[in-house]
This record gives sequence, structure tokens and C-alpha cells, in this order.
Amino acid sequence: MKMLLKALAAAGLLAASGATGAEFSGNVTLTSDYSFRGVSQTLRDPAIQGGFDVAFDSGFSVGTWASTVNFGEPSETSMELDFYVGWSKELREGVSLDLTAIYFDYPNARDESNYQEYAASLSFGDLSFSVNYSPAYVGVDDLSLIYPAISYSKEVGEGVTVSAAIGYSELNMDPPESSPDDYIDYSASIAWATAVGIDVSVGLVGTNNEDCGDDCEFRPVFSLSKSF
Repeated sequence: MKMLLKALAAAGLLAASGATGAEFSGNVTLTSDYSFRGVSQTLRDPAIQGGFDVAFDSGFSVGTWASTVNFGEPSETSMELDFYVGWSKELREGVSLDLTAIYFDYPNARDESNYQEYAASLSFGDLSFSVNYSPAYVGVDDLSLIYPAISYSKEVGEGVTVSAAIGYSELNMDPPESSPDDYIDYSASIAWATAVGIDVSVGLVGTNNEDCGDDCEFRPVFSLSKSF
């Protein structure tokens, strides 16, 4: 699966300039904290992020995304590199389905740290319902994840968007009695476009997870991003 996702992402990116019906896009972000499901991936320090995507008229898409990370000692990696393949379809006006396979790669870390997820999302206008599944979450063979989430995003003015989301991490270990505690994460933000083409976002994130200290606490997140 790892090699398949990498190959498809690379093929799509290389074909972007000449492929019929292919739309290329990219983005770069500077954020005060890389929060993933409410948990800081940078010890609440800033991160730089960026990605490239190719979307085809058929509904298929491929892409890659990267971010700096900091998991503290004894972690040997300073980067997360994702590869993904997706398919989307508008089922009827205002209703769309998205299916995605994602591979999370941590260069210079042990191969066991890498893992994959599968996601399905159903959107009704501004409201989306999604479920992610990982059979070996964060590279642990005996740990699986089911992550249902609800998100809402609406443009409330010219170039101004408000967003909110809540998700539930259900973690299942074998044997079951050793499973980590399940937890809820939540976020809310407002973003606006500036005259110089940079998007500004200010938000709040948090969890009810008591096992990871400051990295899980309620906190503000600020970011600057540019799409092209």
C-alpha cells in the first residue's frame, strides 16, 4: 500500500502539466502549532507545511503533503510526509461522497512508525460527516483506530469563512484491557483572505484527553497560508 500510494501520487504530480482534465494546486502554511485530532505534533511550537494535489475530471485525485514535527526524545524524525489517493462524486445537488486512502510516512524514523488510514466522507452543503479507519494506528500492529467526525464550514462574508469540527478517537488494542483511553477533540476557527493573497486563520483546539499533558490542552492556533 505504501508503494502504491507513493507511485500514484508521484505519477499524478508528474502528469499534471500535460494531462487532459487535470487540475494542479498547491499550498504552503506557517502555523503556530501543528494540531492533529487535537494533539500537538510539534510540542506546541510552530510548523511549516505544504502540499501538492492533482484532481482529474473523473473524480480521482492524488497528492502529497508535508509538515515539520517534533515528538521530543527519543524520536528521530522531524517531518511527516503524507501520500494520498482519493475519489469524489456529487451524488446529487449539494450532496457529495469522498473516499481517500492515506499513507503517513515519518522519514528517518523506524519503519514501524509509518501507518495508513482509509477515510469516507459524506457532505451535505456546509456540513460533513466522516469516518477514518486505521488497522495499525501510529504503526502499532495491535492498535486500531476508528475516528468518526462532524465538521461545518461556511463562508459568512466575502473571503471570510467560519469552521468548526468535533471528532472521537476510538482506540482498540489487542488485548482489549490494554487499550488507550478514547477521547474527543474539537476545534473552531475563522479565516479570511487578505489583499496580498495570504489567508489568515485564528482558531481554538482542544481535547478531553488527560494522557498527553500540554499537547492536548485547550489552546489557540494561528496560521498564515498561501494557495496557488
